[in-house]
Amino acid sequence: MRKLKINVTKWMMLPAIAAAMLSASSCSDNDEPNEEQQAKTTYALLTGDMTQAPYVGYLTAYAEMPSGNVDNIKTSSIAAYTNGMRHYGKWIFKRMNLGGMTGADGIQRYSVDETTGSLKEDGQITSGGGCNFYVYDAATGFYIDQDRGLLKIQTFNPATMQRTGEIDLSDKLGATTFEYRDIGTSLMAGKEGKLFVDIACGTNAGKGTPFNGDPALGYIDLAVIDIASGNYEKTIRYEGISYLGYPANENQMWATGDDGALYFCAHGISLAIMGASGSAIIRIKKGTTDFDRNWIIRADDYTPGTCIATVCVKDGKLYTQIGSEAMSILTMNTATVFDYFAFEIENLSKAPVKIGGIPQSTFVFQSWQGIVVIDGKVYFRVENPAESKNGYYVLSGNNTAVEAFNVTNGGVVWGFAQLSE
Repeated sequence: MRKLKINVTKWMMLPAIAAAMLSASSCSDNDEPNEEQQAKTTYALLTGDMTQAPYVGYLTAYAEMPSGNVDNIKTSSIAAYTNGMRHYGKWIFKRMNLGGMTGADGIQRYSVDETTGSLKEDGQITSGGGCNFYVYDAATGFYIDQDRGLLKIQTFNPATMQRTGEIDLSDKLGATTFEYRDIGTSLMAGKEGKLFVDIACGTNAGKGTPFNGDPALGYIDLAVIDIASGNYEKTIRYEGISYLGYPANENQMWATGDDGALYFCAHGISLAIMGASGSAIIRIKKGTTDFDRNWIIRADDYTPGTCIATVCVKDGKLYTQIGSEAMSILTMNTATVFDYFAFEIENLSKAPVKIGGIPQSTFVFQSWQGIVVIDGKVYFRVENPAESKNGYYVLSGNNTAVEAFNVTNGGVVWGFAQLSE
């Protein structure tokens, strides 16, 4: 067993999260962008805390990349619940009934007001019985509405925020010995015209999740759907791990690498052990629709019982966050015991390298933007109250990083994204 040698310091703190994504540009015939052709870029920062429901924080738009010490409480800030956010293109998306908020389940969309430069609410889809969702492109999105059926995926248009139909797998998945089965509640992902959704099985009481008492299955199943036709193609299984994605969470726990592969985080968190077991990263390579069973990163090989919940792949390296001690559900959002590491994607036998210059942080958990690429640079979310760190670090050299910005007012960082037209 390989064991990372890390000095452990425990700190109790507020939960946290954060980090970001891509930019776009267009050029004239002479490759020199003019003012009208340049893509409009905005940075969106979500901060707040979780000391008291309904956990409302501050969502603020920035015309330029934040730097130095940042006050995120501005007259232009809008109220938004914490617990992370998702983004695509020029939009921010959030689940409506999450993080202690009351009201309907569904999806809330935010965009930048062209007059004021501030973010505004500008679209909404309501649903019943939970609402995991995924935006594949500007015209194609998917979400869950369990009131319409446990084995149905609803479709919507992200540009209009209107429901467009559904994909019904009720008679496609075959017989099951479990009394309960649903799809898409924990994970939806897409690449190369295919949609991958998780299949959860268990008891009616447990609804297939460890947080309601159902045991781990010891494998994960994904249904593969052709996006253009909506047709079910097959179910793929990976033995020996449990729980891809996470229900009721803005962190999708997967990422598309710059190599075209999908990389998934299996968190392994279970109430049965009050911690994590068997957490891992697995992948589906570009040009394929099945798991690469010759490739896996197992968290227990480095720190037994730790949990992996964020991944980013760029230039032949995989970046992730690994704890220096076992995960505890009681302190999963407060223990400052996590570091960032770089793996050589095609040489996993080589020991990962700890990213230097970054203090230990809390678990990313609810944030999709734990590690992200902005303007071609890799950013890492850091929350360490003992060292007064609450923001992002950016990769600056060979496995080293420097502080990009630090939020000093507005609460813990929960999300950070780059929005582009």
